[in-house]
Amino acid sequence: MGKHEDDPSSSEGDLLVYTFRSHHNAYQEEDGSGATIIRKEIKPGVLRTIAQYFHGVILIHYFLWFIPMFFMLYLPTYFGYWWVSWIMLTMYLRTYYTVDELKRGRPWNWLRTHRLWKLMQNYLQLEVVREAKLDPKRQYIFGTHPHGIIILSRTSTYGNLFERLFPGIEQRVLGATPMFNLPGSRELCLWMGAVRADKANAVQILEKHKLSLLLYPGGSSEIFETDSESTDTVIIARKGFIRLALQHGCDLVPSFVFGEKHAYHKLNLPEKFKKFMMETLRTPLIIFWGKFFTWLPLQQEKFYLSTIFGKPIRVEKAVAEPSEEEVNELYEQFYSEIRNLYEKYKERYGYGTTERLVIREAHKEEKPNKKAYQNGHANGNGVSKSSTISPEKQPNGISNGNGYTNGFASHAANGIQNGGAKLVKCALND
Repeated sequence: MGKHEDDPSSSEGDLLVYTFRSHHNAYQEEDGSGATIIRKEIKPGVLRTIAQYFHGVILIHYFLWFIPMFFMLYLPTYFGYWWVSWIMLTMYLRTYYTVDELKRGRPWNWLRTHRLWKLMQNYLQLEVVREAKLDPKRQYIFGTHPHGIIILSRTSTYGNLFERLFPGIEQRVLGATPMFNLPGSRELCLWMGAVRADKANAVQILEKHKLSLLLYPGGSSEIFETDSESTDTVIIARKGFIRLALQHGCDLVPSFVFGEKHAYHKLNLPEKFKKFMMETLRTPLIIFWGKFFTWLPLQQEKFYLSTIFGKPIRVEKAVAEPSEEEVNELYEQFYSEIRNLYEKYKERYGYGTTERLVIREAHKEEKPNKKAYQNGHANGNGVSKSSTISPEKQPNGISNGNGYTNGFASHAANGIQNGGAKLVKCALND
């Protein structure tokens, strides 16, 4: 069946699709899938296009919001009212001492669910697929790959979309520490329901506040793997969030994003320079640009942003100290589902038959700097490294390049390998 307006009754079936485009759809009304498809009317026009550009440019450049904030702070001083500037500065600095990013967050639901987000969703030609309904009485950890450069897929949870896909489920997004240090960026992240990504914070969200979590396991390392010219989509596999799900009895929801890697052009910088920036500033340095040489995503042939929320993986009970075998088994199952989502939808979303998903398992050489965990990546002597799949030997697997499997005979077809290597702690400590 097809719907053109928001209709609560349309969410009765498991398979639900919200789409802002008329092409490259995962499902059609007449294909016999039984999917409920809600199509958003896109009315072309000059005013709408201008509104999309204006809205998109302002929001996508939130890292630069500190500039107008500085001028607003300085303006009273310029006119001789320096004491007003001091009062404004004092009042603003007080918001940092609340450390909301280490608590429940500071979500502004009016803004997060506002219809204004449909301008950006229309611009991105967004499509969101829910493969199964979720029980609002349970908690979930949504693990989404790939990270992409700017995480455009977060728009899949704005404009009341998440509430319509998963009614009754409240979630928080884990974000890297630098996002909460910069004025402007901090406010938007908190308003959109983000909290800081570290283990203690994640545990508090699950245990104390009884909310669900949405995170990007690949973290900052996956940003560098974003390559629109490659036929490979590379993701970084980690175990920290797997262990967290076991410890708290949270079901895992595998999620995959198509099209994000085609959103921008990227300048390839020397590896030594990128490593230096990561180790010294704990910030990934990447030079990229989109439409009009801004961060507004490109609108091109292969860019159809699509987010798939797969079927949940049930975690029957909480295990305070899960064994490595239990962690590895769930880890294997999760990344098998990630691969299944990729193979199932890639051609529907314009990816070629020869394109493939490369899953790399993160490793560490030495003990990483603990402070780096808060930034979503390792640094110093603990720079995150990963090994590449050997597609000839393990076309469906996760490999560490040493050829030793971890002995999971029950899922040998997926060929997931880890060779006993430990994982880098990314968004969550492993």
